[in-house]
Amino acid sequence: MTTTWTRRQLIDAVLDNLGVLVIGQTASDEIVSKVDTLLDPTLAQLRVLEIVDVTAPSIIGTPSPPTGGAFPIEFVLPLSDCIAWSVAGGFNLGSDPSLKVLSDQAEDTLRRLVRPGRTRRMLHVDRALRGENRRTTRGNFTQGT
Repeated sequence: MTTTWTRRQLIDAVLDNLGVLVIGQTASDEIVSKVDTLLDPTLAQLRVLEIVDVTAPSIIGTPSPPTGGAFPIEFVLPLSDCIAWSVAGGFNLGSDPSLKVLSDQAEDTLRRLVRPGRTRRMLHVDRALRGENRRTTRGNFTQGT
């Protein structure tokens, strides 16, 4: 089982998301080139927006940029959704709302994949609201009794 995908496998996943190829059809060089030219700018945009930096050595474990265009397998599905939305205009699919929704969900998934582990957070409740500090008898709050 591989832990990374190549650049071409990512491009094929993007084309699959776009639905521009029939099952069993291979992508022509022109179609691959359309996606490939927008791949690096889309990855740079995701890095600048601080969503994910797939070229960071801490994520991939290789020098930046990754050798041979290797992408971690856990990032492939959301990355393909984000890239599909970026290149949709080149395939006359720029007005497809499902691609936009998939891209938004993918950005959220990518943010969750790279966020640091949480520390235990405690909810602090005001003492006046705790059960043990309340008076058991009724009092007049306007006079302070």
